[in-house]
Amino acid sequence: MTDRHETPYSNASRRSQPLRVDVCIATYRRPESLMRLLGGIEQLRFTTHRPELRVVVVDNDVDESARAVCEGVREWLTAPLVYVVEKRRGIPQARNRALSVSLGQADFVALIDDDEVPDRDWLAELLRIQQNCNADAVAGPVRPVFLPATPNWITRSRLFDLPRHTTGARIGYAYTHNVLVRCSSLAQMDQLFDERMALIGGSDSEFFARFAGAGFRIVWADLAMVREWVQRDRTNRRWLFRRSWRVGCSSGWIERRQEPRKHSDLWIATNAFWCILKGALLTLPSSLRGCGEIVNALRLVWYGAGRLASLVDITYSEYDRVDRE
Repeated sequence: MTDRHETPYSNASRRSQPLRVDVCIATYRRPESLMRLLGGIEQLRFTTHRPELRVVVVDNDVDESARAVCEGVREWLTAPLVYVVEKRRGIPQARNRALSVSLGQADFVALIDDDEVPDRDWLAELLRIQQNCNADAVAGPVRPVFLPATPNWITRSRLFDLPRHTTGARIGYAYTHNVLVRCSSLAQMDQLFDERMALIGGSDSEFFARFAGAGFRIVWADLAMVREWVQRDRTNRRWLFRRSWRVGCSSGWIERRQEPRKHSDLWIATNAFWCILKGALLTLPSSLRGCGEIVNALRLVWYGAGRLASLVDITYSEYDRVDRE
């Protein structure tokens, strides 16, 4: 794989103007969460080389439910805010609309979900690691924040934890819940987010797999933390199993459409049966360690079942019913 990253922007003598960074947010009927996120963006701090910051909010609701929030925050939000409506339903459609605003105007885009809040040093850390590593994209961790009355077996478990890496480590994936991407690298991609995945989810996984496969460098910034407010309707077995099924479906969907294709249908089927068998075998010993461990084992079963379903083009439209406030 050949690296395609460019000359770093970190040399101040070669770049007298501040970096132009757009924080891009796709939102759908979450006005309270969006307000909380914008408040977090206002609190961002930069000890050196403050960028020229702009906020891009793409409202994926034809009723424009985010407009009032965006108009209201202009009174106190320091960064300019661009509000646009994407009437075509779907997360990749909204993400692509945000990028269409930023490409050609910004040096970098920072993507974050509308149910998250960044730590104060989040963006400064992403930029620092980007400059140190001359990376095309920098991804960071997400820490769950549970609401009051969340079941104890959820808060004690690690069901919502995601993998973490050493800062600077090169990785082959990223998600739009916490990532900084160089715009000039994005502009070299033939396709951005795949709009066929509008309701099944996983378009960010699919895009960054192509991005890394094209030779662009993605690295990890372990201190660039954002916090995700986990809604109550996600803290139950049914939602966790449905999510595992969806991830299995979308992972199989992506693998079957990769160019060049890496895995045959037989390989996907074998892997799916292995996941189902492993999850089933883990269920009994997991029962001795509490509900969270049982659910974690059964999630592997549902994930494998989703991968099998993808072989006959069965998908689960998780985002046909979007969490609302």
